[in-house]
Amino acid sequence: MRDRAKDWDATVKALIDADELTVACHINPDGDALGSVLALTLGLRRLGKAVHPTWGQTPPKVPAQFASMPGADGFVSPADVPATPTFVALDCGAADRLGSLEKRAADARTLINIDHHRGNPEFGALNVVITDASSTAEVVAGLLRDAGVTLDRDIATCLWIGLVTDTGRFQYSNSSPSTLRLAADLVELDVPVAEIAHEVFESSPFDYLKLVGRVLERARLEERARFVHSWVTLVDMIETGVARDEMDTLIDLIRSTRAATVAALFKEEDDGTWRVSLRSRGPNVGEIARSYGGGGHDLAAGFNVPDRERAVGEITERLSA
Repeated sequence: MRDRAKDWDATVKALIDADELTVACHINPDGDALGSVLALTLGLRRLGKAVHPTWGQTPPKVPAQFASMPGADGFVSPADVPATPTFVALDCGAADRLGSLEKRAADARTLINIDHHRGNPEFGALNVVITDASSTAEVVAGLLRDAGVTLDRDIATCLWIGLVTDTGRFQYSNSSPSTLRLAADLVELDVPVAEIAHEVFESSPFDYLKLVGRVLERARLEERARFVHSWVTLVDMIETGVARDEMDTLIDLIRSTRAATVAALFKEEDDGTWRVSLRSRGPNVGEIARSYGGGGHDLAAGFNVPDRERAVGEITERLSA
């Protein structure tokens, strides 16, 4: 992996030389973002560094399925993060994905950008952006090893969660031989694989089942475009009591139909706009997301839009062309 990023060695040196760092991921963090931040935090602390893990939302509340991750109770609110000379942005496809921490990152003496998203503009002073890596966690694992950090069970657990969430439990095409070799190394460190699978993928509140029923009932198939989509409203969230961060797996239910190659889930935001998650079996949805100012991968991406019905029409037309 070292030969796939021009700033790899300089980044390793910067991490070793820094005494105090802020380590942040994107807003609305997923398993890869959280796992990468916590793994890097725990690893750098083993080297004697003062590390402030955070992300640009107040408060930085960890989603329930990830709350048992080692170090998950140690995230710092953005307002309480000191101005550190070194700022590490993890799993951010663009600087604005840092949310309220974007300016803090830009003002740092050394901004390190570690990511695997295609289209990342390399906004850091040092950039380790490896687009064929399975996850940012896989990149972090390599950096930690080159920095002289011996992985332990806690670090390995965080890295494992990053791997399994961003590869769909190794079902997606980004699961390379090197990804699986890393996974084997992590399991040898006594990662609680079965417990993680239960907490992350098989544990949800009872009312989630009611929300699933609503989402599947209103799902729509655009046959010519082979595009399936559904939506979750603020009313749904209030009436079922399901939190926004507990809905990540809904898109997997929608995409399971063989009648579609692209699936979209629209989630209504507090301001009435819509957060869109896209999944694909072939068409490049990363390009679609970037055309709306979002980002992601070829087969999994996301963006925000003000008008759900208009976006459905535009995506349908694009996929039908």
